[in-house]
Amino acid sequence: MDNLNILEKQLKNCRKLAILGIGNTIRGDDGLGVFIIKSIVKHYTNKYPQQNLNINREVNKIFDKVILINCGTVPENFTDILKEEKPDKIVIIDAAVMGEKPGTIKLIDVENIHSVGFSTHSLPLNVMVKYLMRYIDSEIFIVGMEPKNLDFGVEELSGEIYRISLEFTRILIDIIDSILEKQ
Repeated sequence: MDNLNILEKQLKNCRKLAILGIGNTIRGDDGLGVFIIKSIVKHYTNKYPQQNLNINREVNKIFDKVILINCGTVPENFTDILKEEKPDKIVIIDAAVMGEKPGTIKLIDVENIHSVGFSTHSLPLNVMVKYLMRYIDSEIFIVGMEPKNLDFGVEELSGEIYRISLEFTRILIDIIDSILEKQ
């Protein structure tokens, strides 16, 4: 996770952050983006009950500074929300077949997104990112995690993917806390 230091530095000073979790929760580790978003929502549901966050809602907002989006397999369905909210930074989290050790997390260059295998999306992720870059004045960060198991019908994350997803969730919560402290 050392290569995520860049991400932390870039995000801690942002005005408004959107985090999108992508994945299919019945394809094993492909659901890691959704798992991470739900874990963050659960954390802030307890911390800020007045925000009326809901783990079953696709879009949750915290103090109009952080937007958490559970995209499932259709991230393109949330582009209008992003255009309306106008975050200055967008983080997209997804399982990515990169030929690395399972659990490896990489910050993927937007220009090289076509060389990474993202799975189960109805629209290729690079097409959506190009659309966002054209219509939203936001800096976009793509975080890919190498999956271990993408078998259909598996509703849990693999052991090490679960553990690493929790570690990454903690990093994101620290980043979000630093943004919220600037209220």
